[in-house]
Amino acid sequence: MSKFSLRLHHLADLDPIDEPLDVLELAEARELARVRLLLTRDYSRVELHRCGEALEVLERDSLA
Repeated sequence: MSKFSLRLHHLADLDPIDEPLDVLELAEARELARVRLLLTRDYSRVELHRCGEALEVLERDSLA
């Protein structure tokens, strides 16, 4: 089991999706969370988790 994961929150208010990350370092997990939010317009917010505990919440600046 990966110790890092992302919780992806849909713009359409659907249930969040948990997505495991195959990384070892916090810095790499943070970068992947930022990239996931920037490249996927379906999500309003991405939460970075480690072992089930929320570390960071990234939100989209604009919904346009």
